[in-house]
Amino acid sequence: MKARLALLGILAIIGLLMAGITTALGAGSPRGKGVEAVLMGDQLRIYEDGKLVKEITIPEGDYVIRISGHKLVVHRLTEEEMEKLQEEHEKMVNKWIEIANKDSRIQELTNGKGIQYEELINAMSQGDEVILTVNIEGKYYKITIDLNSETVKSIEEQSAGP
Repeated sequence: MKARLALLGILAIIGLLMAGITTALGAGSPRGKGVEAVLMGDQLRIYEDGKLVKEITIPEGDYVIRISGHKLVVHRLTEEEMEKLQEEHEKMVNKWIEIANKDSRIQELTNGKGIQYEELINAMSQGDEVILTVNIEGKYYKITIDLNSETVKSIEEQSAGP
C-alpha cells in the first residue's frame, strides 16, 4: 500500500512538472495573431491573419506606424521630423553604398568607379542584412550586404528591373 501511494505521489509530481514546463513553453496558450497595417493613399488598412478587418480614411501626409504593446500607433510626421528621417535614411544608404564599393566584385562591375547614389533603385534593410537593387549600365543587380561584418555577401544579376 505504501509503495502504491509513493508511486502515485511520484506520478502526481511528474504530472505537475510537465504541466509547468508546457505552460512555460507556451503550449496550450493561444498564439498571437498576425496583424499588419498598410497605408495606401489616404486609406489605413488593418489586416489580421491576412484578412482585412478595418479600413480608416486619414488625412494626406507622411506617417510612421508602429506597434506599442497591444496598440497600433499612427503618428503624422511634421516637416521637421520628415526632414530628419530623410537625412538619417540618406546617411544609412550612403554607408551601405560605401560598404558595397569596398568589394572587388563591385569595383569590377563598375569599372572601378563604384556604385553611385543615382544608380540605386531600392534599398531594404532586413535585420542584419541589407539588399540594394542597382542599375549599372542598364543591367539590374541585387546586392546583399551583411551589416555585422560589413561585407557584400552576394551579387546577383536580375533578369529585369524591380
